[in-house]
Order: sequence, then C-alpha cells, then structure tokens
Amino acid sequence: MFGKEILNGKQLREVLGISTTIYYQLLKNGMPFHQLTTTSKKYFNVAEVEDWLQKSGYHRQMVWTK
Repeated sequence: MFGKEILNGKQLREVLGISTTIYYQLLKNGMPFHQLTTTSKKYFNVAEVEDWLQKSGYHRQMVWTK
C-alpha cells in the first residue's frame, strides 16, 4: 500500500518476522509509530523502528529479541 518504507502493523510484523504478541509488547515498550488521529490505524517507518529496536537493546538473531 505505501511501499517499502511506511508499513501498517501486519506488514511490519512480516518484515521483522515477529508474532502479534511480540508486536504488542514492543508497542507497550515504546516502539515509534505514526497516526493521523488518535483513533486511526498505526503506521510505521521501518528505518525508525529498526533504529529504535537497536537503541532499546534488542538484537536480531532469527527474530528480534532482547
């Protein structure tokens, strides 16, 4: 829908290779996202999320772990 840089939640989970459970844990821990309004869908910049994961102490083996 948006190309390869801006993804919705499902696309982000596929790119990162994470489960829905991990996705919600990352959101709870402060993973950056963007919304047009407070009730609209969340969208993610892949580079921004990967940078946040690294700065937050997560590392990728087969999947992102802490």
